[in-house]
Amino acid sequence: MRCCMAEQGDQWKTSTRGEQAWKETMDRVSTRNAETRKAGRIERETYERDRAEMRRDGLAKRNAASAKRRKP
Repeated sequence: MRCCMAEQGDQWKTSTRGEQAWKETMDRVSTRNAETRKAGRIERETYERDRAEMRRDGLAKRNAASAKRRKP
């Protein structure tokens, strides 16, 4: 009556080929995630640098305009 159930002494064995495919897939995903994080970091740094530059330029323009108005 135990035709479909594993016996107590039976051990489950992993499939080497399947396990290797799983590891390769996980490595591929890890590599892709690392590359995406790196690209995102570079993009954010560029954005923040440009934003700070625009802020400095705007402040310099306001200061220059303000200095012009002060001189009668």
